[in-house]
Amino acid sequence: MRMKGEGQGSDAEKAWVLLAEPDQKLAATVGAELQSSGLAWRRVSTSDEAFLELNFGEFAAALFDSEMPGRPVLDVVEMLRRRNLSTPILLFSGDADSRSRIRAYEKGVDNVVQKPCSPSELSAHLKALLRRRTGTLPWVRAVEDLEIDFSGRRVFRGGQEIALTPREFGILEYLLRNQGKAVSFEALAQEVWHQPERAKTISNVVRVHMASLRKKVDHGRHVKLLHTMRGYGFVLRSDSH
Repeated sequence: MRMKGEGQGSDAEKAWVLLAEPDQKLAATVGAELQSSGLAWRRVSTSDEAFLELNFGEFAAALFDSEMPGRPVLDVVEMLRRRNLSTPILLFSGDADSRSRIRAYEKGVDNVVQKPCSPSELSAHLKALLRRRTGTLPWVRAVEDLEIDFSGRRVFRGGQEIALTPREFGILEYLLRNQGKAVSFEALAQEVWHQPERAKTISNVVRVHMASLRKKVDHGRHVKLLHTMRGYGFVLRSDSH
């Protein structure tokens, strides 16, 4: 379903961004920044409206303001992820301490930006999410018998679907983008947890998620794909050769 945007009227071929923002002036300014980069945008003012738009519309990314009328924003994000929505989500929040960020990421948010923040910076964060999601990889990519569908955020091994959490999918996606290269704890803290300043303190959290991911992907398989680089990080490679 195509939408008629507030900032882009008729170009249905543009990538659309949903701005779930109660402040009309802020949304208009962010939208203008997006429009200058060739993106279309649509604004809603409640979390319930955002839920409906993301269920039935086609959006390349979404901004959620944490202080919106309607159901709690993180509950809405969690419901969307349970419906396999793959749209990148940016959360604009006045409560962005480490515990709140971790909770947001676990619910399925891709990045958190703390208030106050300029409209141009918000726009830059949204465009960064779009770059990371679209990148240069094809929508489906395979390593041995592991297949990753980026558009649907689905993973298969030997033809059987593997259920991953949003964080586990993020780890696997980043390892695949760097296939054959050692990925450090710091890189995962930056690209998956979005907390480069806490790379050392969250290293155990990274290990826990990686152990769960490895169990799901490699357990019982003759060919192992996920490997630990002791004291450094991890690498995705086939050991069949």
